[in-house]
Amino acid sequence: MAITALQSEYSLWTRKPEAELLPVLRELGIGFVAYSPLGRGMLTGELKSLGELPEDDFRITNPRFTPENFAKNLRLVHEVEAIAAELDVRPGQVALAWLLAQGNDIAVIPGTKRVSRVEENSYADSVELKDTVIEKLNNLTPAAGDRYDDVFYATIER
Repeated sequence: MAITALQSEYSLWTRKPEAELLPVLRELGIGFVAYSPLGRGMLTGELKSLGELPEDDFRITNPRFTPENFAKNLRLVHEVEAIAAELDVRPGQVALAWLLAQGNDIAVIPGTKRVSRVEENSYADSVELKDTVIEKLNNLTPAAGDRYDDVFYATIER
């Protein structure tokens, strides 16, 4: 049985697959499915403070959501918001359009609980990013903090 796709986290917030994983997948003709393409909701621009998260939200234990890292990561979000404003689209649409521009072998699976977000996310396929915008997005400050805490990493990095 041949492997036809691999699923991993990938977004403007998590760029690790670009260095080693994507080149190998492309060499082998294997597609890539990007989960958490909106950076656990951060790249939508909707989350402005940690106080907005419910007490049982798993992000509270995520290293990227510690108070210090959250503040740093808001700067990344503000950069995406500025680009979105220039294009007259939503920040999440910019984040998804950037992922889609990374290659025809990449599919994105943004999670959502609302029909309005499904509609908003699907519009990202229509957002055309010029090369200068893609370059600007490629050069954004990386997200601060690890993707997961040590306990969770122990379950996935085997």
